[in-house]
This record gives sequence, C-alpha cells and structure tokens, in this order.
Amino acid sequence: MNIQVKDSLIAGLINGAINGYIASHHFKGMSSVPMSMEMISNSQVTVWGQAISLTFGLGIILSLITSKLFLRQLKTSHPQHSHELQRSFWKDLLPIALMQAGALFGWFVALAVIWTKYAGEVLVSPKTAVILIGVFAFVITLFVEVRTKKSIIYKKVNLLEQNTI
Repeated sequence: MNIQVKDSLIAGLINGAINGYIASHHFKGMSSVPMSMEMISNSQVTVWGQAISLTFGLGIILSLITSKLFLRQLKTSHPQHSHELQRSFWKDLLPIALMQAGALFGWFVALAVIWTKYAGEVLVSPKTAVILIGVFAFVITLFVEVRTKKSIIYKKVNLLEQNTI
C-alpha cells in the first residue's frame, strides 16, 4: 500500500475551512492581527500563537481519528492481515499521536521563532490571519494523516538481528 499526500487533500481542505472559521471568531473585532510579538510570552492573540496551539490539539485529535479509521479500512481491505493490525490505544495509537503532534509543535515553534527573529512584529488583516490559520490547518492535516498512516503500516526492523522492534 502506498500512502500519498493526495489522499489527504479533501480532509485538509475541510479542516482548513473549519479551523479558519473558528479563527475568525478569535480575530473578530480586531483592526489588525500580529503574526507574532517581539517577546515569547504575551497575552495577545497572534497568528503564530493560534497556529502553535492548533498543532498540538489538532495533531493529537487528527492522528487518533486517522489511525482508527485507517485501521478499520485496512482490516476490511486486507482481512488476511487483521491479526497484525490489532493495535492497542495506549501502547500503539496514543504514542503515534503524541509523536506526530510533538513533531509538528516543534516545527511550528521553530518557524515562529525564526519568523519573529527575521520579520519581527508584522500586522496582517483579520481576513489574512483567518486564511493563514486555514492554511496551517490544511498543512497540519496533510502531515498528520500521512505520517500516522505510515506509522501504522510500517514496522521498524533491526537489520543486525532481523527482528522487528
């Protein structure tokens, strides 16, 4: 089975639209929205702050939903492998979700810090901020779905001992 990004495009568009709509309420009534602030800790709503919050929460939720749906699909399409597709929520699926969310969180924090260092405090319109949050949610969805599916079907193998880990 070949996991492809194009298989997650519709889910990405749906999540982008939903999270853009949710973000529109965060930015409602603001004349402009900062992309980031010059300091790490602040109480103001920013585009990068919303994106970073989105990575962890959306990352975990999407990974868990994707893993459950994907496992159900695999058991139907590949019944001969159903015993190999038995996954424990706590032992297998939650660690995959935490790993995906953690990786995304790290990347988005790094990007926000780099943005702040080189671009500084840039103000955008609320409409632009909503679009950016939608794009971030789209990217998060693609990343999480593809990596979660790959984590489920690929096993790590110890090349020296030829045993699965």
